[in-house]
Amino acid sequence: MTHRIVLTSLRELEAVRDLVADGGPIPVRRALVPVIGGTGAAERGALAEAARQAVSELDQLLASDGERRAEAERGAGRVREAASETESLRRTARELGEAAQRAAALAESALERSARRRAERLAATTGRLRNQAEAHAEALEREARALAGRDDIARLLAEERRRGKEVEMRGELTLAGRHLDGGRYDEARRILSSLDGRLGSEPDLREGYESLRRRERAVHLRSAEDSLREARRLHRREPARAIDLIEAVELAGLPEEVVRHLYGCWLTACRRLGLLAAIHYRAGFGRGAVLIPTADERWEVVSALGLARWERGRTLSPRALRGARPLG
Repeated sequence: MTHRIVLTSLRELEAVRDLVADGGPIPVRRALVPVIGGTGAAERGALAEAARQAVSELDQLLASDGERRAEAERGAGRVREAASETESLRRTARELGEAAQRAAALAESALERSARRRAERLAATTGRLRNQAEAHAEALEREARALAGRDDIARLLAEERRRGKEVEMRGELTLAGRHLDGGRYDEARRILSSLDGRLGSEPDLREGYESLRRRERAVHLRSAEDSLREARRLHRREPARAIDLIEAVELAGLPEEVVRHLYGCWLTACRRLGLLAAIHYRAGFGRGAVLIPTADERWEVVSALGLARWERGRTLSPRALRGARPLG
C-alpha cells in the first residue's frame, strides 16, 4: 500500500522521519526522503565536506578513466596499424610467390645455362622472402588479435564500428533522399530496402528512415495508380501496352485494393490478346502468369505478375502449373 506524505517545513520532516526510514511502520525498501539529524552549522559543514569529497572522488575517477581511455585508444590505433601492415605484407607475399613461380619456370626453360642458374637463385631468394613476409604478417596478426581481445580496446573498436556504420547509413539515407528528389524512385527504394533491419535503435536514423519510407510509399502508390489509370485506358484497343505498363509496377508494398485492380486489369488485357489455348496460373494474391502451349508439350510464359524469374519466353513443365485454368 502507498502512503502519500506532504511536507512543508524541516520541523514536519523531523516529526515524520521514522515513518519514511527503513524499518518504520510503513514498509518501504528505502527512505523516501533523506533523514537529517539537524540543521546547525556543524551539520551543514559536514554536508559541505562530504560533497567536496564526493566531487573530488569523481574528478579522480574521471581522470583515471581518461588515462585508461587514452591508453586504450593507443592500443586501438596499434590494432588498426597492425591490420594495415598485415594486409601490405600479405600482398607482398603474394607478389613474391608469383615471382618465385615465374623464376622457377624460367630456370626450367631458359636457353642459356647462366640464365637458368640466375633464375634458380632468384626463385630461391623470392621464395625465402615470401616466407619471411608471411612470418611477419602472422606475427602482426597475433599481436592485433591479442590487443583487440582486451576489454577496453574491444569496447573502443566496437564503438568505432558502430559510429562507422552510422556514418555509412546516414550517407545512404542522404542518397536515397536525393534519388527521391530527382525522381529516381527505384534507386531510392533499393537503398531503403537494403537499410531495413540494419538501423538499430538510433532515434534520428530511424526517424529519417521512416520519413523517407513514407515519401517512397506515397510516390510508389501514385506511380502505381497512374499506371493503372493508363492501363485501363489502353487495355481495350492496345492490350499489349497495358500489360507492359502493369508488369513494370512493383506490387510489393501497395494496398491490397490497388493490387487487386492492377491484377484484374492485367488479366483482362491478357484475355484481349486473343491467345490460343492459353492458361491462367494463379500462385497467390497478386501473383500469376498467362502461358501458351509449346510444340514440346511445355508451357511458355506470355506475361507474369509477382513471380520472380518468370520472364517472358520461359517454358515450364505442366507439373509446375497444377491448378492452372483456361484463360477464357
